[in-house]
Amino acid sequence: MPEEIRVLSPIAILGYGINEESLRRGMAMNPSMIGVDSGSTDSGASYLGAGAMYQSRKSMKRDLGLCLAAARSAKIPLIVGSAGLAGSRPHVAWLIDILEELAREQEQRFKLAIIRSDQQKPYLERALADGRVKPFIGVAPLTQEAITACGPIVAQMGTSPYVAALEAGADVIIAGRSCDSAIFGSFAIWKGYDRGVALHMGKILECAAMSAMPPTGRDPVLATLREGSILLEAPNPDRAVTPRSVSSHMVYEVEHPFLQEEPEGQLDFSAVEFEPVKDGRATLIRGTRFHRRNVATHRFEGAARRGFVSFMIGATRDPGLIAQIDAFCVGTEQQVRELEGAEQDFHIDWKLYGRDAVLGPSEPLRGRTDLHELGILAQVLAPTQERAHDVAALLEARMIGFAYPGALTRTAHIAFPFAPLVTDGGGCYHFSIMHIVEVEKHDDLLDLFPIEYRSIGAVHG
Repeated sequence: MPEEIRVLSPIAILGYGINEESLRRGMAMNPSMIGVDSGSTDSGASYLGAGAMYQSRKSMKRDLGLCLAAARSAKIPLIVGSAGLAGSRPHVAWLIDILEELAREQEQRFKLAIIRSDQQKPYLERALADGRVKPFIGVAPLTQEAITACGPIVAQMGTSPYVAALEAGADVIIAGRSCDSAIFGSFAIWKGYDRGVALHMGKILECAAMSAMPPTGRDPVLATLREGSILLEAPNPDRAVTPRSVSSHMVYEVEHPFLQEEPEGQLDFSAVEFEPVKDGRATLIRGTRFHRRNVATHRFEGAARRGFVSFMIGATRDPGLIAQIDAFCVGTEQQVRELEGAEQDFHIDWKLYGRDAVLGPSEPLRGRTDLHELGILAQVLAPTQERAHDVAALLEARMIGFAYPGALTRTAHIAFPFAPLVTDGGGCYHFSIMHIVEVEKHDDLLDLFPIEYRSIGAVHG
């Protein structure tokens, strides 16, 4: 059997604000490595499409600094995956710049592995031509037109690049877009653990103490692997990892209650058993299985720009206007379109907060008549920022003075809390590629993700 190992996940996403005291408690439990997930697609496609950063540099430097100091003090590996949220080249570069600054300030010396996840269009085009591409749930089939129009493309790496970097002696790994489970499970696989147990551990650890009670993304969770089992516990004494909290987290962000797809196969939780231990403050997990596929796959993510957006936020508490708000929206938009004549190259979207902005047509209370105020978000999408701004300005003027039946005033129908009234939101992006791609050859599990090594602080070794 492989030696017992302990993997610490200090926070759900790097930059959210690590609980420093809980991290100290976690390090006192002698972890074998620290893993951190730094990314997600939850925040939308703009971060990938525009190369924009989600967290501030200050918050990212704080959290990364705590992790780096802890890992180097204990002489254990630090692995950060999906760097900078989207995990593309500018995000990885941004995080490495912060890391190198921290290394100078902390006077650290280590071997750094940089794993990139950026993908080239010809590879995806070959996969499409060969019939090796299928859409993710709810996504349209991939087309050549979508590939051509797409901007940055990344693929979610599995464990192979991480294992290669660990085998090469990397002390710190900064990786691009990654399967969450691979960030943590790769270390266990490198140490000889069963892939199912290792990746199941990674699935739970990726959101840190969100698998504890009470849940939080700011506290660590520690996993101890031994003899095919996973022991999960929270270093913070105010939290407990229970069978219910763990099993609840296992159905988070999955399409099936007990199956999860990974690049090389499928995790199967159908026979998993949970046992409360340590007076109910920790949970022991057994029974995970892994079914290897004949052909490995990666999830490809690509962002394309739809156009540019400008928007306004306003509100009304006029009962007469609220009673005919749909006619108001249609009427003001129609006036704008009449002014623009043949130039109809824009789209207007309305969000009515207080009635149906969150669920839209699915809102079960949409027909309620007891509303006393409504918040209005009006968005204009157009080919250029200037065009979007101009149309939004025309719409704002119509909103202020629209002559609806029973109006109590000639103007000032909408209260706007901000000036300038129109805000330019920049490029508007969507995930035009969110597809599962069968690898061209098995070596692509590693070859698609080039690794660069750097000696930080001094010549390594």
